[in-house]
Amino acid sequence: MLLACMPAWADKVDVERQLDTFDKLSLTAESGKRSSLTAAANQLMQAFLEAEVRDEAVRFSDNTPADSLRKQVWYWAAEYFYAEQDYKQSVAYGEKALPLTRGTDMEADCLSILSLALFRQADYEASARYAKECYRLDELTGDPDVMSSSLNTLAGIYLGANQPREAEQYILKAIEQASKVDNPARMAVLQGMASEVYHQMGDDQRALPYARRACEIEEQRGDAYRLAVRRAQLASVMIGRHDYAEAEQTLGEAIPVFRQVGDRHSLGIALNKLGMALLCQQRQPEAIAHYREAESIFEEMGDLANEMHAQRGLYESYWTLNPDSAKLALDRFDLLKDSLYSNATAESLARFNAEFGTDWLHRENEQLHSRVRTYIFIGIGLWIAITVCLLWLRRRMKIREAALRATIAELQRQQRAEAQELEATSDAANASTSDAANVSSSDAASATTDATAIAEDDLSAADRELLSRLVLLVRRDMSQADISVEALASELCITRGQLNRRMKAITGLTTQQYITRVRMEQARLMLTSHPELPIAEVAFRCGFADPTSFTRAFRQTFGIAPSQFKNK
Repeated sequence: MLLACMPAWADKVDVERQLDTFDKLSLTAESGKRSSLTAAANQLMQAFLEAEVRDEAVRFSDNTPADSLRKQVWYWAAEYFYAEQDYKQSVAYGEKALPLTRGTDMEADCLSILSLALFRQADYEASARYAKECYRLDELTGDPDVMSSSLNTLAGIYLGANQPREAEQYILKAIEQASKVDNPARMAVLQGMASEVYHQMGDDQRALPYARRACEIEEQRGDAYRLAVRRAQLASVMIGRHDYAEAEQTLGEAIPVFRQVGDRHSLGIALNKLGMALLCQQRQPEAIAHYREAESIFEEMGDLANEMHAQRGLYESYWTLNPDSAKLALDRFDLLKDSLYSNATAESLARFNAEFGTDWLHRENEQLHSRVRTYIFIGIGLWIAITVCLLWLRRRMKIREAALRATIAELQRQQRAEAQELEATSDAANASTSDAANVSSSDAASATTDATAIAEDDLSAADRELLSRLVLLVRRDMSQADISVEALASELCITRGQLNRRMKAITGLTTQQYITRVRMEQARLMLTSHPELPIAEVAFRCGFADPTSFTRAFRQTFGIAPSQFKNK
């Protein structure tokens, strides 16, 4: 087992060493070491790609601002360490990245990873603070899927803080939002969380349908790892219903999966539950072994909440076998409980709950009325300020939209004029050629339109506008070798992920593939309308520094080399 873990451990050590180098270089980035800083950033982004934290490659140039390098590297470092279950490091890099992401499309992502990592460390107050900020940003997007994710995080925080009734409000609202979109993976997560909430409330009769539905969704999706997580949640409900043997069998199917994928956190939780199922069957020695392994995992990870559950299980298992060991476990349990559920933490979470100020959230107990009123007034002031800002932003967007529409109309007019001129030229040339030449002329005429165009009847107005605006932006930056998808998405006022998903749905191509198609159509148009231009010049104008790369891309797109197309 040790040998099997060596490659992953070595990779993590290597990433930590690279990050240490990057952090040191970032301190001297303004004194002539920008190229070294850029090289270190590119090396780290490649490491994150290989670790499957990122889903696409990115390279920075020496002109990339130092703060942009820091923002990207530190944020993805937080994601990397969270995936490695090193939550302390994840928080450290997330907090370094957060000031740099403020006001950008990465701010919500950074708040989310900070909230999750702090939750794993049982710092519920800080976790709730970041989660609430994230939800506020997600709420502004109006995206039900994104909002349901943030609400699920809030439900988990209150559940971890032993406040399941507050968690219930959030998880039900999350399921309501998720029902508006088709995302089975998200719905499975929410159903599983709902089962845990009702299980902790002691209502296992209500928890069971949620747990079974979560398992059914994962079985349909064919995701073995996620199915193991849902089975562990189902086992909790079975234990609550006194179906101990069935819970033991269900956990026996889940635990090997967690060991195989290396998810130690889920493994520790499942071991705690298996220990309880065995303890309830009066099999204390077996229960102790599982509780001990879970205790070791959570102590190493710094997960106080789950370590507390392991200590309680050890206390109950040792009670009749070894009173001294039982006393030690009980002392540790009391220490962890006092640390986790302090009055300060409870009051802070109550304050966060009240600040939301919406009618679907449960108000805190009657003793806090005066404090609640204060926060309501603060919330009203914030709401007015946000409303004013939104109205201002809406007005700015309308002005910008009107300007864009005027620009689009003018460019379309110019394009039609060029098409008419090209058609007249093609007709004159075709008068003295064969049928084969007519085919060539037809190809030239078609080059004036976008190769990626789709029948108007097949597109909504929003899709047509998105394609038109994207084509204009690409043509504007045509001569650039690297057109950033993230920059395009920002100008279109959506995230990179949303842009990729919409382009895939509309054209069947990724955004990068679509950009290449637009380049190739422009190249074909230039070769047809300006035959005097050298192919190298056409390549340069279309964003290719290397004519060989241009020729290869042209041949892949049209099945013919640019020189052959030009001669034809």
